Amino acid sequence: MTCKIACLLLYHQFLNIKNKTQVYQFRLVMDNRLMKYPQEKRIDFIENYIRKMKKILVFLILVMLFGCSKGNKNQIQVHTPILELSVNKASEGYTNKTSKSSGYGFRYILKNQWGVGFYSNETTRTQNVDQISKEIYDIEKNNVVDVSYTFGSKNLNYYLSLGYGLVFSGSRTLDYSQIGGLSVEETNAKLGGTSMMYDIGYQFGKSGIALNFGYRKQNAKYDQPSNSTSTSNFSNGNNSQYLIGLSLIY
Repeated sequence: MTCKIACLLLYHQFLNIKNKTQVYQFRLVMDNRLMKYPQEKRIDFIENYIRKMKKILVFLILVMLFGCSKGNKNQIQVHTPILELSVNKASEGYTNKTSKSSGYGFRYILKNQWGVGFYSNETTRTQNVDQISKEIYDIEKNNVVDVSYTFGSKNLNYYLSLGYGLVFSGSRTLDYSQIGGLSVEETNAKLGGTSMMYDIGYQFGKSGIALNFGYRKQNAKYDQPSNSTSTSNFSNGNNSQYLIGLSLIY
């Protein structure tokens, strides 16, 4: 029972809400609470709430690690992103539009609960240039391999997977082509970017089918084009997603 409670609470994704843009996204799901506060105090309320929940999350992870028995079955997992969290850096004269993410992930987990996975993702971040009503695009493509370890009940009725990996290929594109005189800039990712993930799952009875909810974050390095028209640092990229997936447990 303790592990079930931990899994349910871990689903609240508070680990990586670090900047004000992400705070505003999180605020949308907390409108009922926020309406009690004046506008100027709402961000402070959310940031304090997140800090408290992060402490609870650390405690729950410890409960999962030490309070749950090890699983003894194999798993095959598939995932797809459902929400992109990263946005372009806000600057005067530009308005961020909703970021989009597409891709897929596969993971095979052995009976000893060590797993290996592959994740391919494309993130598109869009900004509107206010004065001329044109859009520019920042597109990242990353391919990742990672290893993971899964903590859960004996039959994997519920579980938590933690993983870490490397970005082994990818690219970043800045598309200014809608603006007269500018073009598309593209560069490849350097080997050695990193990725982290966590994933929680719940098996439907003894069916061998589980529903997964997860989070991933990628940090990649790129070569800055020598003739770049970008005023931002092109060489550092990052993207993060919430994911949903299914597992076959056998």
